[in-house]
Amino acid sequence: MSASIPARTFRRGLAAATAVASLTVFTAACGDSGSTDAGGENKTFTIGLANADTTIPFLASMNSAFEAEAKRLGMKTVTLNGGLDNAKQAANVETLVARHVDLILVCSSSPTAVIPAIKQANRAGIPVMALNAQLSPGADLVTYIGASDFQYGQGEGKLIVQALPKGGKIAIELGPLGDTPQVERLKGIKDVLKSHHDIKIVATPVDNFKNSENLSVTQDLLSKYPKGKLDAIVAEGPEMYVGAQYARKVGRNEIRFIAGDYSKQVEAAITSGALYGTVNQSPVLEGKLGAQYAKYWLTGQKDKVKQPNYYIPLPLITKDNVDADPAEWSG
Repeated sequence: MSASIPARTFRRGLAAATAVASLTVFTAACGDSGSTDAGGENKTFTIGLANADTTIPFLASMNSAFEAEAKRLGMKTVTLNGGLDNAKQAANVETLVARHVDLILVCSSSPTAVIPAIKQANRAGIPVMALNAQLSPGADLVTYIGASDFQYGQGEGKLIVQALPKGGKIAIELGPLGDTPQVERLKGIKDVLKSHHDIKIVATPVDNFKNSENLSVTQDLLSKYPKGKLDAIVAEGPEMYVGAQYARKVGRNEIRFIAGDYSKQVEAAITSGALYGTVNQSPVLEGKLGAQYAKYWLTGQKDKVKQPNYYIPLPLITKDNVDADPAEWSG
């Protein structure tokens, strides 16, 4: 959720729920912290992930990658589902503090709601990293791991310019209003378009990163703007494949569609030509890096942790390179 979430974007894919547990998930025995020998050299670390919502496909994929990598590195994990509820997400951070985990990763749908809880972790001496979604200042963080939503938006802006070399009128379907991915991605798009005066934004409806709303919003746009009146529709999340496929069914092939994030459904839509392209934010990479950075920090390899941010690469995917770069997740 990204992002995009977005989406940190969420960074991304508010589609049908996957079969990921919506409550506390343990990938190993559920002790409050790892065991250690007398010298502390063979300690088994326990790291906690306060996730915004483990049922969102993008975040579920990130979750799975995080847990698998942590297990590979010999660590235990505790993952808590925030259910996109700000109060619950904050409470989950407090729960991880109470369990005395060795390090906490926070993926929050609000840049501010979890700050007081993170301050509790700071007072308890538990290091905290932000994952997937950047947080506002106010608490001590080791680092942020994930996409720059501004750069993500710039990527979508570049795709718009590529898709419309002669300019045109576009609509941008926004994520949840006020969320970091929605705000920063729109800024990034506008940053690119400010030097392309022949491309005009004529509408900015909201699809809330939901497939059903993307379809409804796209249908409204196609009704409001008949052929010749709209040249492209861009979504801040991956849901755009739904609207793009609908447009193709009703013969609106003159419109270019651009998505954000890169699910298998988006990949298929690019391959078929329904979508022009997307920005690839990898949930698998984010999850793996979260576990790796936790291990580095806890084992004294702090020089390997990029601070204050590690922005992951955001390659652009179009029909030219879709076959060489397959999608990692579904939703």
